[in-house]
Amino acid sequence: MIEVNLLPEELRNRVVKPVKPAVSGNLLKPGPQLFILSIPLIFALLITVHIFIGLAGIIRSARLNLLRGKWEKVALQRKALEDFNAEHALVSGDAQAIQRLTLERVGWSEKLYKLSLSLPAGVWFELVSVSGKDFYLRGKAVTVDKTEVSLIRNFVDEIKNQPQFMKNFNSLELSSIQKGVIGAYEVADFSLIGSLK
Repeated sequence: MIEVNLLPEELRNRVVKPVKPAVSGNLLKPGPQLFILSIPLIFALLITVHIFIGLAGIIRSARLNLLRGKWEKVALQRKALEDFNAEHALVSGDAQAIQRLTLERVGWSEKLYKLSLSLPAGVWFELVSVSGKDFYLRGKAVTVDKTEVSLIRNFVDEIKNQPQFMKNFNSLELSSIQKGVIGAYEVADFSLIGSLK
């Protein structure tokens, strides 16, 4: 091979050395080397993200189990509270019914006591009966001077004028008086009929 130099003489003897850049041109250009270097970085990033998501899932699972345990305890307490409220409602309903009955009840012992205090000499009871709202009293009266009818009327008027006795009655009336004889004495049979409120 023959080399011919066509440069003038003064320039022929000089040898020009090529200038190398400070950074290799291959690194500046995207290519297979840059891709290969970024693969471990991408894998490290993916592994870090997966570890973070896994830890977050474990923490959330632990919190969920803790909340489930609390929910079960609260559910048991809520069930106990519902049972108590149901029982309380029954007892409260019974208590209200008893209170209502207590307010509506008729104090018969007090009424019989008032009747016995008002009972004049010569008058006695044979029957005192209450059925539902119906009151019935049957008695007899005897006097030496034969004034049984006025004695019975005075007795009925006296008990009708007692507000404590009459407070539970709508009405109380003398229904009948019949005269009869027991031995040598004249006796008057009487009946009182009343209706309760």
